[in-house]
Amino acid sequence: MTAWKIDSMKVKILANTRKGWASSLSRSIESFLRSRGFSISHSSADATICIGGDGTIFHYAYFGKTSGSILGIGSKTSSVCQFHHEKLSMSKLISALNANKTEKRLTISARVNEDSKSFHSINDIVIHTHDYRVITVSLKVDKKTYKFEGDGIIISTPTGSSAYCYSAGGKILPRSERRISIVPICPYKRSLKPMIVDESAEITISANRTSDFIIDGIYVGRLQPETKLHIKKGKDAEFLVV
Repeated sequence: MTAWKIDSMKVKILANTRKGWASSLSRSIESFLRSRGFSISHSSADATICIGGDGTIFHYAYFGKTSGSILGIGSKTSSVCQFHHEKLSMSKLISALNANKTEKRLTISARVNEDSKSFHSINDIVIHTHDYRVITVSLKVDKKTYKFEGDGIIISTPTGSSAYCYSAGGKILPRSERRISIVPICPYKRSLKPMIVDESAEITISANRTSDFIIDGIYVGRLQPETKLHIKKGKDAEFLVV
């Protein structure tokens, strides 16, 4: 654990500008932190405060905007965010930043075919039929192969296991868990059950028809038939513990 001096600690503040309360709160927090000796950064930082909800964290992380450890402020429906803005205590916010107690969380990354570019996910990676017709999904986990017809498939981190993964029949995992969930979406006659694999597993998925490629709820693009997504664990994300 790093012992930061308040006057040398850099904090980045990112808000969901489509939410009025988030924009207003970001200005208040920036003013408050400056008054307490924190340095507000617009580039690299020791910690990033994401204001707006779980999706705000995923959005900024996906586009590479977060820096250092993450602290989220959302509404009472947020589950990944550490604070709810309705009951936000500035003293607790300061305490969390000063304590710098963090937890590492498993993430996953995906490459399309053999492309060098990687897409990173804190929550989940999904391929899904785009026209409501069933697709045939091919799945390879290390040396084992599976195939089923359905609406798609979810590859989830422990952080994402309580979201779409759980709704589709997966198991909720502790966020400190070091395993990956694989959950078929509406498999025909339940031909493939949800499974949990080790973090070291190498996963490949593809579909026989065009399908949508989605990361953390963000639409990435349309995959052509038989396009392979190669998925494995990514660099751990760090979240502040409050």
